[in-house]
Amino acid sequence: MVYSQYYSQFAGETFVIQAESEAVENQTIAGDVLRGIDDLLRHGIRILLVFGKGTQFDEELRVKFGARPHPETNRLVIPETALPRLREERARIAHRFEESCRTIGVSCCVVPESAVQVERRIGHGSTGIPTGFDIEPIRAALEASKLAIAGFGGEDERRRFLHVPSVSLAAELAVALGAQKLLFLMQSDGISLSDDRKGARPLSFADLEELLCLLQRRDGRGEFLIPSAELPKIHASIRAVAGGVNQVHLVSYSRLLDEILTRTGVGTMIERRQTHHVDFAREEDLDEIEQLHAESQRYQCPRGTPYVKPLDRAELRRLLPRTLLLRHRDVLIGKLHTMPVPGRDDAIQIGGFVIAEDHQDWQHGQLLLCETLDRLRDQGYATAAAISASPRAQSLFTRLGKTSAAEGDWQAAMLEKSRQRYAPEERDDVQLFEFALKNPR
Repeated sequence: MVYSQYYSQFAGETFVIQAESEAVENQTIAGDVLRGIDDLLRHGIRILLVFGKGTQFDEELRVKFGARPHPETNRLVIPETALPRLREERARIAHRFEESCRTIGVSCCVVPESAVQVERRIGHGSTGIPTGFDIEPIRAALEASKLAIAGFGGEDERRRFLHVPSVSLAAELAVALGAQKLLFLMQSDGISLSDDRKGARPLSFADLEELLCLLQRRDGRGEFLIPSAELPKIHASIRAVAGGVNQVHLVSYSRLLDEILTRTGVGTMIERRQTHHVDFAREEDLDEIEQLHAESQRYQCPRGTPYVKPLDRAELRRLLPRTLLLRHRDVLIGKLHTMPVPGRDDAIQIGGFVIAEDHQDWQHGQLLLCETLDRLRDQGYATAAAISASPRAQSLFTRLGKTSAAEGDWQAAMLEKSRQRYAPEERDDVQLFEFALKNPR
């Protein structure tokens, strides 16, 4: 893939990247993160790295000093007796990052703790909240194309050191800097929500309103959908996008560049307003549609048959009036088209279902399919059908519809026709799914 368009899109912009746990205590992971940051710096993207504490040090704070998570905010409540040890650890991690930067040739500047002004948060011991920043040292480093490095903690008005969680600090700094992106690096690839049927499902994207609603939702057992361990990052994400940061991403340490340099990204993306849109295709969309359809041909059955039926440009043009497109920030990331069912005015077939870069098991596919089914329902159809041999597409179709035994004449004919392009040993993998639309004509 050619990444130049993604680099040029963000050249000159500021990214704030927060890293803690394994990313600060595992040298291999920390090195990988810094090499990814170096790649961004060399393409003109300004980076502020905000580091947090390691898992082992967190455990030391709990065992030796009695630190504990707050029951509501889940932030670590730090006793005053732990502050000297905390300050020492902050300096140690900063020094290790400086050494690692020198090793791989990254020019960096560590921001002094005095650049972060804080005050104690009531009920949180010696854990504080930022009240202001001396932004100039950070801006100077960014403008000189250096990696700016800030760590947990800050000073109050009496120059006393207080603990400030790196998660909330990163959000506040991202707002103060007018950052384009805030990235929280974590062990898992984004947030997963509990699901009564499947155990957990990834949250690929959410806008501010949707995220606020998710905070209140519970599963069938009465448990909150969002795990309590993720609440600090969720709260910080809300603060960031409400404060003007365009995008917040929660992504695993190993996939920092995947998030930035792919069309659909990875992990969980949070924005202030909905930027996904579904609408009918136009003639000027044909080039993008053709490219997306060509990309889909890479995904094949074991015998080499593409999951999505090959279509040439003329066929794609003919289907334009019946093609729905999913766009994110004006970039095409999904498509499908509908086709009439011979002899059945109340049924319609869905075909050409493609989600960019193999993200069919994430929310993008569900968003496009749900919007399509809603529109078909409004048009008066009673049933929609889709056929696929793709395990990812089948998983999505099962969530929203049901596997059909194809006992009816039109279902059997449709399934038999679709199976003809597959090798004989692949045909049993081809399944038909039906979606009840409930508003027959």
